[in-house]
Amino acid sequence: MNPDARLRRALAPVDPPEGFAQRVRARVAQQSRVVQPSAGGRAVRWMALAATIAAVLAGPLAWREYEARRDALAARAQVLIALRIASRELNSAHRKVVRPIAHTSVPAGSGVSGKEGRP
Repeated sequence: MNPDARLRRALAPVDPPEGFAQRVRARVAQQSRVVQPSAGGRAVRWMALAATIAAVLAGPLAWREYEARRDALAARAQVLIALRIASRELNSAHRKVVRPIAHTSVPAGSGVSGKEGRP
């Protein structure tokens, strides 16, 4: 059998049985009655509402805390970089000052130990 013919036959309009519309209306009317929520359902709704309010109120506070921590970490990183630069510069200056003194010859009886004036 041709697939198109089978599809046409399967999708051909069919009249509903007698009383179908009345049965559907009766079922809809029966299921559309208002159901009163139980006390447990109300408690769950109140807890959900309380959780939502807590999240809305705590959100900005958490965001401020996050930003403060982020700023503190950025400041810490900048301080560490500044300390590294200062250390590098001090070491460079120390090398420039100490090496010339250590390499110079000191006369024997001058009282200088050759350790940059340290005892």
